[in-house]
Amino acid sequence: MNGPKKIALISTRPHKTNIKLSVDLKNSSISLLDYPLTEIYPLDNYKIFDGILKNLKIYHHIIFISTNSVHFFLERVKKQSINIPKSLIFSCIGPTTKSLLQKNLSVNIHSPENHFDSEHLLKKEILSDVRERKILIIRGKGGRETLKNELEKRGADVSYGECYIRKYVNINLFHLKKDLTKYNHKFMLISSTNSAKHLINQLIDIEKSWLHNIKIIVNHNKIRDQLSAIFKHILVSENIELQKLKELIATETLD
Repeated sequence: MNGPKKIALISTRPHKTNIKLSVDLKNSSISLLDYPLTEIYPLDNYKIFDGILKNLKIYHHIIFISTNSVHFFLERVKKQSINIPKSLIFSCIGPTTKSLLQKNLSVNIHSPENHFDSEHLLKKEILSDVRERKILIIRGKGGRETLKNELEKRGADVSYGECYIRKYVNINLFHLKKDLTKYNHKFMLISSTNSAKHLINQLIDIEKSWLHNIKIIVNHNKIRDQLSAIFKHILVSENIELQKLKELIATETLD
């Protein structure tokens, strides 16, 4: 393509996450377009969650589902002056969540190496024998039950520590279409199956041909499968940290 590359990355992640990503991309050739499909909100009342934190000593193992779960956990731990037991085992699912935990807690973190989902976390040796172990899963309200169900089958006593609310929002498609006219390379990042479902529902009754030039970046085959009926170019990258995103987009925009 002649002329300078004008690259847009539409991020459908929560607004606060997009602000950070926009700052991180400031000196790159990629322009971040902020179009959240989800927003994250604190709970109205943290009495139950704070009570769980005050009894962390009863748990053997704590698992974090997302970066949001880490942020809210750390915030409440600090606010309540909670001492984290040294015996507590830490696990998480994704590399960004692991990096955040390592940055804030001087502990060993167990997580999958290549495939970042509950199924691959369950393959870790640390979770192979959990009989009579008390495990706490830190997450938002609602979500998949795969991890809890399988751990309970293995004999664990599993509890949830739910510390935030996720709400789904509609994208302003008129504004998005207008914004994209400035760019000759267009990417959209979608990192949740429920976000993908929400977007598909929003697209049911609209003219969709302008969407076919957008390359979709997802971090799981399940999300790709959700979107494949509408989008023609779907790229799967299980690691969607900043450097991996930049490398993927650079490869896809080679002339």
